[in-house]
Amino acid sequence: MKKFEVLGLETMPEIKPGDDLPQIIIDCAENEAGGIQDKDIIVLTSKIISKAMGLVKRKSDVKVSKKALGVSRRTGKDPVWVQMIMDEGHEVVTVIPLSGMFRQHVMDASQDAECSTDLCDNEQCVFFTISPRGILHTCDAGIDGSNHPEDLVSFMPPEPDEAAEAVREEITSATGKEVAVILADTEIMPFGTMDFAIGSSGIEPRSKGFGRIDNFGKPKFGGMDLTAYELTAAAALLFGQADAGIPTAIIRGYEYRTTNTENIANTLWPTANKQQTRRAIREIIRATAGARGFKQRLLLKIASWFV
Repeated sequence: MKKFEVLGLETMPEIKPGDDLPQIIIDCAENEAGGIQDKDIIVLTSKIISKAMGLVKRKSDVKVSKKALGVSRRTGKDPVWVQMIMDEGHEVVTVIPLSGMFRQHVMDASQDAECSTDLCDNEQCVFFTISPRGILHTCDAGIDGSNHPEDLVSFMPPEPDEAAEAVREEITSATGKEVAVILADTEIMPFGTMDFAIGSSGIEPRSKGFGRIDNFGKPKFGGMDLTAYELTAAAALLFGQADAGIPTAIIRGYEYRTTNTENIANTLWPTANKQQTRRAIREIIRATAGARGFKQRLLLKIASWFV
């Protein structure tokens, strides 16, 4: 029988700017999990990294511009929140209103209708944005006010892979154990939310089984398992999204490939210049046209000329 364990550290204290997060993790692991062990995978919510790094701001300190006020009037979003998204340098690509069918879908996932209604009325909408690094964020540029005092919010680490590497190096140096570190953050998916890996160090984020021979001698179309995401999802079952109070989990017993070079940014995020991106879009449009009727093929053909 093969198995692995997911151990949620329940004694993690409230993290404050300047805290020695790696040492806190080591101490909690000693108290709850028999200490850090070789090949442990430490999954952290990005929020505690942000807190330790001091990536927090008071909303009352935000200076709202005329542009942010204009966007707020058109979308219903809190102008302070709009300004913070702009200050992060993010480009808004889509706004999802929390009304109509979207609100009904959200309400179906709630056990407190009154509280959820107030939340939707207050938020009005969710912004999907693109970061200056070209990364899609599905929830207000990753700015997070949950599990913070009323006026405080935290921001995503600007280089999540580097933050994961720093934690890993300090834990390895202090314990002598070989570990991997994954940073997790919540994103919106069709029909709900999931925690994704946004940074990693010491673990191959994606398996390399594409084309391997299966049990019947055929090459496998697949095998590019998003290992870092799958492990993050397992840890997130313990994290919770409200008052669980478990921002760190240790995954123990899972066999993974160690790497000192591959991380989320250079493995899971496609890299291409603008010319390559436009060419890829044209290829997708033309391939799609091949599966459609004449009128749609013609429209897609015309669309490809403008890419």
